Amino acid sequence: MSMSELLEHVKAMPAGQRQEFILAVLSLDTEAESPGKGNRERVKWPDVEARARRIFGDRPLPNLVLLEREGAAL
Repeated sequence: MSMSELLEHVKAMPAGQRQEFILAVLSLDTEAESPGKGNRERVKWPDVEARARRIFGDRPLPNLVLLEREGAAL
């Protein structure tokens, strides 16, 4: 079910049921965020660009995807 279909179904509900549905959805959101949110540590991702610079230096590298597309077009 797409988001627009879901919205159409919610709009078709009577006002009381719609209010209960919205409150239930909001309570799910707060329940999902509450436990363990403060325990997370930030992930340190490797610097891929710096690693490539160490390996290959400052020379420009060819775009292999474009080269493959040019080869397939011939």
